[in-house]
Amino acid sequence: MKTILGLSLYPGLDNTPGENRRLLHEAAALGFRRVFTSLQIPETRAGDLRREVGRLFGEAAELGFDIIADVSPAACGLLGIAEVTPDWLQKAHLSTVRFDFGSEADRIAAFSRVLSVQLNASTLRQARLDALRRAGAALSHLEGLHNFYPHPHTGLAAAYVARQNALLHRNGLRAGLFLSGRQGRRAPMHEGLPTVEAWRDLAPARAAAPALATGCDFLILSESRPSRKEMEDLVAAVQAWEAEGHAATPTGPSPEPAAASLLFHVKPAAAAGASGRAVLEMLWNRPLSNRPDPAAECIRIAESRSLLQGLPIPAAPVPPGPDGLLPAGTLCVDNELYGRYQGEVEIVTVPRPADRRTNVLGHLGPEALPSLQAVGPGTSFRLLPEA
Repeated sequence: MKTILGLSLYPGLDNTPGENRRLLHEAAALGFRRVFTSLQIPETRAGDLRREVGRLFGEAAELGFDIIADVSPAACGLLGIAEVTPDWLQKAHLSTVRFDFGSEADRIAAFSRVLSVQLNASTLRQARLDALRRAGAALSHLEGLHNFYPHPHTGLAAAYVARQNALLHRNGLRAGLFLSGRQGRRAPMHEGLPTVEAWRDLAPARAAAPALATGCDFLILSESRPSRKEMEDLVAAVQAWEAEGHAATPTGPSPEPAAASLLFHVKPAAAAGASGRAVLEMLWNRPLSNRPDPAAECIRIAESRSLLQGLPIPAAPVPPGPDGLLPAGTLCVDNELYGRYQGEVEIVTVPRPADRRTNVLGHLGPEALPSLQAVGPGTSFRLLPEA
């Protein structure tokens, strides 16, 4: 089997140490070769994480796994260390580091000369790769791994993933993504951890072929407790796809952020209430932008959570359309029921069911809907109240 398969283990979160060891050995017996872990999940029990990391991943290393650790400054607090260094990672038996946001090219290049490094494939641009070359990165130690998306409706489109994978391949790097599972979904959302939104509720085996068609070289199960059958079926699906000799989907160049700023007029919702009006006041006529990893079903305002941090956003009645859906052009904000996502503001681009965790702030006029298609990765725009 040419495609590399991996599973995810999250010490200190959902599973007991025994459950993680069982999964590890089951996966090894089925030919899985990678383990992904995140050292920055806020809900992790820090004490359990510190006790389990070395033991669990030491055993994984003995079984021949490449162990990928997702890190950020938040990892230091959970681990009780001053800094995540190559030396610390190696002592914890972590063979590959994945950088998400905010790491400078020089730092990533320095890590790549000691360890394997996974870049964030969902936000990667050619300019970033060029900067890494100039910084002296060991290109043979670099790969790209896409994000997963716990928040429903925020995953990527398969076509965007294919373009990003083509970017990686043009630069001689392998590409991978996460497949959600239907068993043992991970805390705190328990609503799937897919890279591609359309595959959120598919069994991994059913998502394997379309994932490989985007040009993926490796696939990682993202949930805490995938069943043995899910793993067996995934192996069989990948073997069948490879035996049939399929090719990746041809794609054009990876999208770059649009330079022009767009302007959208919003009619505030009557049911927005005082908290909704307060949110809107924070958004009006301010430079905003779509995230660099654009969701398939909405525009996610990159600045919203930091902008609205500390602002109370209680749940409010959600007025759906006549068909029970929030129509395209709905401006909404996640309320306190959404936990860590409170304060995320989105513009709906694909109609979706109303959700009590999301408050409706207003609606863009029909004339604005075609312009939503011009909002790509990093596109800037402003919101103004309808005159």
